[in-house]
Amino acid sequence: MMFRKLTAVFLIAVIAFSGILSVPANAAHARGSLYLARGHLLTDMLMKDTETLDAVKEMGRAVVFFSVSDGNTRAKVYSSQAKDIPTAVNNAFSRAVKSGITPKWLKLDIAVSCREITYPEFAETYKDAKQDSMREAVAFNSYCGTALLEAQINSRGMLDYTTGRLDLTKVNAELSRMGKKKLASIPGKLYLLKMQGYFAENNSYAYKLTNGTYGDVGRRDAEIGRKMLETLAQKNSAYLSSLCGSDGKFVYGYYPIDNEPLEGYNIVRHCGTVWSLTMQYEMCGDEALIPVIERAFSYLSKFTIYKDKSTAYVRDINRLCLGGNGLALLAYTTYAEVTGSSKYNNVITALANGILSMQKFDGSFVHELDSRTYAVTQDFIIIYYDGEAAYGLCKAYGLTDDSRYLTSARRAANYFLSKGYESEHSHWMAYTFNELTKYCDDLSYYEFGLKNIDSDDYSLKVYNTPAGLHTPAEAVNAAFEMYARLCDKGIQCEALESFRAKRLVDAVVKRASYGLNYFMFPEYAMYFEAPGTVLNSFAVREDKFRIRIDDIQHFMDGYYMYWKNYDTIMRYRELLQK
Repeated sequence: MMFRKLTAVFLIAVIAFSGILSVPANAAHARGSLYLARGHLLTDMLMKDTETLDAVKEMGRAVVFFSVSDGNTRAKVYSSQAKDIPTAVNNAFSRAVKSGITPKWLKLDIAVSCREITYPEFAETYKDAKQDSMREAVAFNSYCGTALLEAQINSRGMLDYTTGRLDLTKVNAELSRMGKKKLASIPGKLYLLKMQGYFAENNSYAYKLTNGTYGDVGRRDAEIGRKMLETLAQKNSAYLSSLCGSDGKFVYGYYPIDNEPLEGYNIVRHCGTVWSLTMQYEMCGDEALIPVIERAFSYLSKFTIYKDKSTAYVRDINRLCLGGNGLALLAYTTYAEVTGSSKYNNVITALANGILSMQKFDGSFVHELDSRTYAVTQDFIIIYYDGEAAYGLCKAYGLTDDSRYLTSARRAANYFLSKGYESEHSHWMAYTFNELTKYCDDLSYYEFGLKNIDSDDYSLKVYNTPAGLHTPAEAVNAAFEMYARLCDKGIQCEALESFRAKRLVDAVVKRASYGLNYFMFPEYAMYFEAPGTVLNSFAVREDKFRIRIDDIQHFMDGYYMYWKNYDTIMRYRELLQK
């Protein structure tokens, strides 16, 4: 009975509002049709969601929000509360229609639970908490007539995660946008609402959104298979392409709460971004990416310094950085592998020779040279540079078959072994030893790769963490590829006897799913000031939704490895369940 009533009320509302918006007729009718189609998808999904309906019935009150955005500006949110769902839905929906906003994105949220908390308790809970970890709507009165969605609160920076207190000015600014009365102060009691959301971005289907804990809230629950990963690459590579200027330089990133571009630029991260774009091209096959990648290589060439005809370095300001050479090699060699082009072979050789010139007798590397004198300015900065360089040499060897590069990579690997670098659990070490064992069945290299991911319960920590952790996702994926090759070849090594393979595979699968919480689907991007600078990127929630090209690179590098090995991962997952 309630289902029929909700449908009837909804249709009557749409017809009525189509009439209200009849001038100018063409625009209003088109807009009204979008509201009708997308609103119907959302309400139909709600009506069929018996678990949500039962939860609302148990609450004894329906608290409903409709969020609408034209795709270019921050969503406006309209809320209503009533004793029954049809009335609450109708009231909130009618206000959304009257807004006159063209609903490119339309979202329906309904509260499924409510808990009372004092403001001091709330502040204590979120004082010094992980940034943007609050994932419930907040109501400022017991009947929930004045309330804000979590996405509204966090996308506008209303909650200070140092003090745990809400910014009254920002709260009132958003309440005013909703047509709600301003608060004189934050009340002594708050009501935290767990929401169930539904989202429509077209007239064909809607998504029921996740409503779990911390990360798993408010985004579509996508099944991660090869096709979905290719779609992810298509969308994210288009986003990165939009950041690439005519000169090949990328917009470095944003803090999207204030739509604030990030200052500075880092040519090492530029190299990593080109590498990621090239891998995404392999995933989705979008030919429009080739000229973008070529432009980015052209920009990189301006920062490639030749000591002589056969030795080159990547210059970052006045320093020649080992990691820059390593990442540039990854970008160029991957491009050659994917496209079959040999146009960059000379620069690949020169950059690899540059790394050779920075290697010391014991196999370690000098990390930084002065760009004018080539004198050593920093002997060591971070082990990431070592891994980037050794991995780059392995890739250069695979492309050129020049034994100098494999010999140098092995010398570096032996140094890493002597220093016990497996205790660092570096993703670059995971990449290096995975790549090196493609050419050398040295048991000590396999041992290192297994310990890098299994000792200190590292794979378990990667599985359990609630944070985004993009580089550990790369580490477990690279380690899995090495582990699978080791097993498929039937090679035995001591570390394999105690290796917790199921835990590794579980971590690989978990990080692939959890990483989607950092992808900016439109259902969350719509709440930021400039949705276009956020949509289809990856945002680091723990740093005020920071969007930066290297963060995007690391997320997608992990997904590339997952896509590349998907069938093998699923095979081992099934085997290890037995």
